[in-house]
Amino acid sequence: MALLLALDRGNDSFKAAVFDEGKIVARWRVSAARPETALRRIAREVAWASMGARAVRLSAPDRGRLKRLLASTALFHGVVYSSVDPLWTREIRVVLARMGASRVLEVSSKMDSPFEILVARPAKVGPDRLAAAAGIVAAGAVEGIIVDAGTAVTVDVLSKRGFLGGSILPGVALMRRALHEGTAALPLVPVSCGEFDPPGRDTKEAIVSGTHWGSIGAVKELVARSRGAVSRDAGLWVTGGWGAALASCLEDSVRYEPDLVFHGMRYLFDLNQR
Repeated sequence: MALLLALDRGNDSFKAAVFDEGKIVARWRVSAARPETALRRIAREVAWASMGARAVRLSAPDRGRLKRLLASTALFHGVVYSSVDPLWTREIRVVLARMGASRVLEVSSKMDSPFEILVARPAKVGPDRLAAAAGIVAAGAVEGIIVDAGTAVTVDVLSKRGFLGGSILPGVALMRRALHEGTAALPLVPVSCGEFDPPGRDTKEAIVSGTHWGSIGAVKELVARSRGAVSRDAGLWVTGGWGAALASCLEDSVRYEPDLVFHGMRYLFDLNQR
């Protein structure tokens, strides 16, 4: 079984996916898990699944095999990871080295890429942004506008010339946290709270409608202003935790792909192995 493990450390969460023959066969999302804990959990669950019914009653050889799998990344033919957290990045490097992982790719501006990174300081571009751009290339696109709606919302531009950069604004949850922490009386309203059209009838509704529709309006404006950098045929791609709600409010041709970053990571891993 030749499996590829993809790890994505964001600002507030940790996500992982396992690819088998280019398709995602398992995925996880947990709150900022420590690298070693997360890897052992993933390896354990994949190992149990690979044993199938035999996992119910393991023989001595199977127990030994499972122990070996949990002690290393031998279950996976490769590991690719993206991280916006420098501390987590240092930890995962140490953990993977200790586990004996040999085919590892860290998503960064230093890797081989299907496009040029045409920004002032390529090393400062978030690896998740590069992976998302690679994700639309993996899907067959040569250019596009990419919206990743997570803790922060990014609106990036991949043109036929290369990755041009983009715009960054706070995500809905971050906006609501800033309102609460930066004022004396405004409450902290969770993202799970429903949508309200303005005008809000109370403070809670006002915060929800302001952050929700304000963010959508901002993304629409940024997308419109980014159109001049690409051709008329360039697609609009949306991903991220808030992506589904956002995509439903954008233009009809928008393509929502929740696993865009993971597919880009897989594409980059294969490209760099070649």
